[in-house]
Amino acid sequence: MSTNGYEIRLELLKMAKEMLEQDWHAQREITQTFWEQEVNLAQIKAQGRDSLVDKIPTAPTFKPFPTEEEIIKKAKVLNEFVAQKA
Repeated sequence: MSTNGYEIRLELLKMAKEMLEQDWHAQREITQTFWEQEVNLAQIKAQGRDSLVDKIPTAPTFKPFPTEEEIIKKAKVLNEFVAQKA
């Protein structure tokens, strides 16, 4: 049974969404872990001191979650690859 064009585009959208979301979660995890390590290091360095508040790094900002436009753009890139003739 062959897949029609609508089904192919839907699968490409799903794939693009999954890829972008996985990348977003991975980058968020890396950033969060790095920040937590900086906080722990600041706490260790501050042991025995009176003030820790000014030594703790500020919480990180995360890049925005993938938008619909970004997902469509990624799907188009995937489609161009699939459509290439060998």
